[in-house]
Amino acid sequence: MEQTATRTAEFETFDKKRRRFLLVCLIGAFVVGLAYTWAVLQNPFIQQMGGDAVTSTVVLCYTVTVVSSCMSPSVFGAFTKKLGPKKTILLGTLMFGLGYIVSGRTSSMVLFFISFGLGTGIGSGFIYPTIMGYMATVFPDKRGSVSGAVAGVYGGASIVWSPLLAGWIEKSGLAAALLIVGVIALVCIGAVSFLIEQPPEGYLEYKSKSAAPSGAGKAVKKTNLPDLTRGQMVKTSMFYVAIIAFAFGCTSGMMVISQVSSIMQKGFAMTATQAAVYVSVTSFMSMMGRFIWGWVTDHFNKYVTLSIICGLPVITMGLLAVSASMPLTVACLAVTALCYGGFGSTITPITADLFGSKHVTENYGVMYLAFGFAGLVGPQLAVNFSSGGDYTTAYLVAAVISAIALVMALLVRKKVLSSYTD
Repeated sequence: MEQTATRTAEFETFDKKRRRFLLVCLIGAFVVGLAYTWAVLQNPFIQQMGGDAVTSTVVLCYTVTVVSSCMSPSVFGAFTKKLGPKKTILLGTLMFGLGYIVSGRTSSMVLFFISFGLGTGIGSGFIYPTIMGYMATVFPDKRGSVSGAVAGVYGGASIVWSPLLAGWIEKSGLAAALLIVGVIALVCIGAVSFLIEQPPEGYLEYKSKSAAPSGAGKAVKKTNLPDLTRGQMVKTSMFYVAIIAFAFGCTSGMMVISQVSSIMQKGFAMTATQAAVYVSVTSFMSMMGRFIWGWVTDHFNKYVTLSIICGLPVITMGLLAVSASMPLTVACLAVTALCYGGFGSTITPITADLFGSKHVTENYGVMYLAFGFAGLVGPQLAVNFSSGGDYTTAYLVAAVISAIALVMALLVRKKVLSSYTD
């Protein structure tokens, strides 16, 4: 009894600290959200690296950044597992912060690719997924809401950083601006690695609720599901069903977010400045989707939520393919972006639910590949299946991909329900 009381007291003490850990991680997520400011950095980098003649090479560097960010959690998963969250975040901080500082002070294309392409890419890939996984272990009872908050701050940070960075570049130059953000990253994200604490052993069991998914139409009770390592997870059929649902589900949203400016300019004869308003609208909707769907995930059935955010784009992409109405177009683009944001807040809790909480940090790192797939495929859909500003075929292909995601989401839900008993 005395030992139980001691453990309970230890858990309660940690409970009192975890809001502080959330605040610290939100600050870290906000700073690593600098990764979304490429639109501000592209032209200054082109001029620094040699002018218009190197445009395609500079843009390729950003592709390397995106791929590095998405691949690093999986490629270095075994390494970061040994390091643990604190050291992984610290290592990522050094790569991320120094990557900005060095890339702003070099005219060497090789060093540019190493510092910005690999440095900031792998750095952000170490930081953000680790923070998401850590938050899932600290808040096992509120994974959806907390994941949504972190993802929302991360995804929406560019709304603040982009004008700030543009102003600093205009006033002081690229090197000085990137020195500022690099130092901010080193200090603020580095602080996360020193201020967070791992939950005490047994905390997950203490906080986790034995609640089954709602919406089954009958009373159910949760069975004991195993905690799978990354290697064990990828050997299950459910992993491939789930990651297809996530990757295909994200694709239409990534297509919309990356191409909304072109869609509005070519489809409705808007100027770049006018179209920028709708870029902001979709960015805002994506950010809000992370908060809204995260809250919905915690308070309702997370698998119904997944089915909704996979299914709505089937409708919106279909409507975009058959209608040229501007109000309907804007509404469909906004809803698609809202659904895309939902994946940022649902992947973590669903990964923990399907494969256990113990290894959620490393398992989320593998699931993070879904965003990389969408980031590569989504924009290419718009480019390869559009002609003269007509995106009809691209919308139809995106609708089919979303439909496949919906089928996979329903299979996930069916499998989960089969793991519960009357």
